[in-house]
Amino acid sequence: MELRVYPVSVQQVTDVATRIVESHRGQGWQALSVVVTYDRREVLPSYAAFEWAPEGRWADAAKGDAASWLGYRLHEAVVRDKLTQPDKCQVPSEQAYVLNNEFNQATEDNVEVGEEAVLADIAKRHRISTARAEELVVTVEDWTMC
Repeated sequence: MELRVYPVSVQQVTDVATRIVESHRGQGWQALSVVVTYDRREVLPSYAAFEWAPEGRWADAAKGDAASWLGYRLHEAVVRDKLTQPDKCQVPSEQAYVLNNEFNQATEDNVEVGEEAVLADIAKRHRISTARAEELVVTVEDWTMC
């Protein structure tokens, strides 16, 4: 789930996850994994990841009652520090997201190509220096893990 708001609290992100879980009630799901990010292009959850499962344990999904969800609870599997320490993180620019997406696509599509070559190609296409391209790509990665 994309949540393009920052700063955002743990409670706000948890409320989003809870609404997503509730929208799937009665559909027979054994367990749900809910990932909340600032931008859907992020490779890892920049806000949080939750598991809705019996006693909050994904490993126990097969033991649960998918019809009633009796004994199920929402477990915070990953909660990033930026939710409790918003002053330490800065949202990347749109350009940073575009370049990071291009970088990830290029390195996923061809594992043989070096990162330096990918950055040089991106820099050339966007008419910026390779150093600036790398800075923008890293900005998204830093934000995600912040």
